[in-house]
Amino acid sequence: MNGISGAAAPADSTRRMPNPWLILTLVCIPVFIGSLDLTIVSAFLPEIIVRLELPITDVIDDAAWIVTGYLLAYTVSMTFMGRLSDLIGRRRTYFACLIIFMIGSFIVAEVDVQAQSGLSGALYTLIYRTSGERPDPGSAALLVIIFGRIIQALGAGALVPISLALVGDLFPPEKRAQPLGIIGAVDTLGWVLGHLYGGIMVNFFAVNAAGFTHFFESIGLNWDAPDWRALFWINIPITLIAIVVTAWALRGVKQERAKGRFDFAGATLITGSLICLVLGLGANIEIASSASSFSDIGGFPPYAGPLLLLSAAMFAGFLFVEWKFPDPLFDLRALARRGIAMGSLVNLAVGFCLMIGLVSVPILVNIRAADIANLSAAALEVGILLSALTIPMALAAIPGGWLANRIGYRWATCLGLGIALAGFLLIWQTWTLEIPNSIVALEMALVGVGLGLTFSPISAAVLNAADPDRLGTFSALVIIMRLLGMTISVSLMTALASQRLATLAAATLGEAADPYAAIDVYSRLTVQVLGEISLAGAIICTFALLPAYLITRSKSKGSPAL
Repeated sequence: MNGISGAAAPADSTRRMPNPWLILTLVCIPVFIGSLDLTIVSAFLPEIIVRLELPITDVIDDAAWIVTGYLLAYTVSMTFMGRLSDLIGRRRTYFACLIIFMIGSFIVAEVDVQAQSGLSGALYTLIYRTSGERPDPGSAALLVIIFGRIIQALGAGALVPISLALVGDLFPPEKRAQPLGIIGAVDTLGWVLGHLYGGIMVNFFAVNAAGFTHFFESIGLNWDAPDWRALFWINIPITLIAIVVTAWALRGVKQERAKGRFDFAGATLITGSLICLVLGLGANIEIASSASSFSDIGGFPPYAGPLLLLSAAMFAGFLFVEWKFPDPLFDLRALARRGIAMGSLVNLAVGFCLMIGLVSVPILVNIRAADIANLSAAALEVGILLSALTIPMALAAIPGGWLANRIGYRWATCLGLGIALAGFLLIWQTWTLEIPNSIVALEMALVGVGLGLTFSPISAAVLNAADPDRLGTFSALVIIMRLLGMTISVSLMTALASQRLATLAAATLGEAADPYAAIDVYSRLTVQVLGEISLAGAIICTFALLPAYLITRSKSKGSPAL
């Protein structure tokens, strides 16, 4: 196959070679919007339940699938869409994913909360005709929202590995580190900021509802004031613009397809295994700014055991199929390459450590807010302190790529892990109930910079070790490992921390006769456990240094055109 070196080869001599950095900028926009929608609903989920006139105590578990369903579909789509882009072409798959995301956004945006029109009305009628009983209109609308969110995620999740593979196509191996890190940072930053963006926008719509209504009337439109559904309407023009401008940017790029067949058996088994794993671990990488204890952020569900066993069984079946199938979804022999195997292990650890930082801040802030009766300001404080972690992490992707190109993937990754390790150790030693926010922000920034520095070299190490006709497949592996690390982290750390806190409380609070003293002791014990979790983060970073040191700067044999 003809590869792309530095920039894509034009389809004919009269066409200008596309600017790879321009294409990178354009593809980052849909990646950011898609990852933003992963957590955007968390800010106004109670409002959705109220608008649907559903009893919150009866439907909260069902409504949680608005977030959980998106996460599952987001993860699952990565497992096979990357490989599909290898087989049918990167550009074709990318545009298909944008259209899928747009369709899902439309389904959610046009939902009728009274189930009298649109898809929710059709579902209401179908249930009524098949069962003979009138369903609750709000329940029918809720099902449509969940369905639309799943469709959204099937497109949005696939955008990430396809965008990473586009970088592999457009940049030569020695120049991939920096753009790959940027895409990874944009994806992570999007879902971290989702709840903040959703909260700000929905509050803006509510505060200015009268003004919107007056404006619509002044131009002759009988429209209601915008609500949470407007956020999904916004996705549609953004997606259309992204399709047009990206098609223009890629007009001079030749599209080629890898040979082979799609592994349906392998895709089915790994999809089932991931679904069972994520559900068994709690299906939650979302950061709720209102979290005030470990019980608020997840943990193992009661059905975890059977689901995890089923996940293991399906994964074993997947490995068997991949070993026997002549054209597997994931080539297991490629795991013998250090760049892929060691890079994947380090990325699992990075996701694990990232979640520790994201979980610790909301609990610290809300424990202190409850202590000083200042809960109203807690959400803003959480957002600011989390931005001290996530913004430096995103910005560090740029020097991370620069360092990777100059000192090698191995040392750039080790440097990042070392900085994150130092940050976690400082948190372990310094966090108390009275610690100033400025110190918390500095330590979060240190962890963020360290983890951000690893994005570029890890992604580049994996892609440069992959075969040219499997860039999409192994681009998906990069993000999947980080998501799995985060999911495992929030479930495992929550379970262990809850048990540790209960043990400390039982040993300490027996002597506290004053109820107010008991609250203070509990708060201090919670902060102590947060410090111990940070020590666990430092230990994970230490262990990750070994596979990071084993990463070699391998080069691919070329890369296929679009």
